[in-house]
Amino acid sequence: MVLGRVILRLEKARRELLSVDPGNKEKLLAASQKVDKLVVEYFRAKRTGRL
Repeated sequence: MVLGRVILRLEKARRELLSVDPGNKEKLLAASQKVDKLVVEYFRAKRTGRL
C-alpha cells in the first residue's frame, strides 16, 4: 500500500512541476526537488517490497 501512495504523491508533484512557470526559477527548483525526493522514496519502497 505504501508504494501506491508514493506513486500518487509523485504524480501530484509531477503535475505541480509541469504547471510551474519556467521563468520562476525558485518555484521550479522547489518543485523539482520535491519530485526528486519522491522518486527516491518510490525506489526505496519498491526495493524493500513495501506494497
